[in-house]
Amino acid sequence: MEEHLYRTFYEVETRHWWFVARQMIIEHLVHRDIQLTKGSRVLDVGCGTGAILASFSKDYECYGTDTSPLAIEFCRKRNLKEVYQCTLENFPHADLKFDLILMLDVIEHIGDDRGILRQASRLLKPGGHILITVPAYQFLWSKHDDVNFHKRRYVKSGLRQVFEETGMKIQLLSYYNTILFPLALISRFAQKILPTQIDKTLEIPPPFFNSLLTRTFSLERYLIGQLSLPFGLSLVGIAALNS
Repeated sequence: MEEHLYRTFYEVETRHWWFVARQMIIEHLVHRDIQLTKGSRVLDVGCGTGAILASFSKDYECYGTDTSPLAIEFCRKRNLKEVYQCTLENFPHADLKFDLILMLDVIEHIGDDRGILRQASRLLKPGGHILITVPAYQFLWSKHDDVNFHKRRYVKSGLRQVFEETGMKIQLLSYYNTILFPLALISRFAQKILPTQIDKTLEIPPPFFNSLLTRTFSLERYLIGQLSLPFGLSLVGIAALNS
């Protein structure tokens, strides 16, 4: 990811509808489907500027990694202590085992997505879980994917295969950001017809629309895993080690 984007993320991710609603969805799924206890140990791989990690730190013992020094700097501005500029290969607490590992919009940046998932799984406690989110559908590739250095986008069957080939037992696998998918589809195809060099996806809409989009997107936290969402801009998966 282009380094300057971390500054943008830090400035917008507690206000921009997409970040806010995604965090609400992730927290809901963790509470509902994983049911961590107070003080459970959580690792956020590719923690970025730390908004989600800061929220989880209120209840859990949290650690974070990111390869960007700027990301770690912003994490420390959120008073996060156990954050490290490293990869999983040189994570300084490799002796620790975790109840939950988050990989939120991370593996699409990695050439060997199965390899990093295997590395992460070795840090799980027995009965521990990994929660992954990724962008969906290669045909939706846009300028946003370019500036974020994505390697690929996924379909449900493809993410299922990644989990299964790394020895993970899938607990939940679903598309999400489904309600707003038609609007996003129109926007993406408009960008292909009228291409621009500027990625505007991180611009915060006017307050009314930002609030409306937040409420609309975040409603999906009640639908994921309860209904079969047939498509969406993203995928979310929760898996545990096969016993």
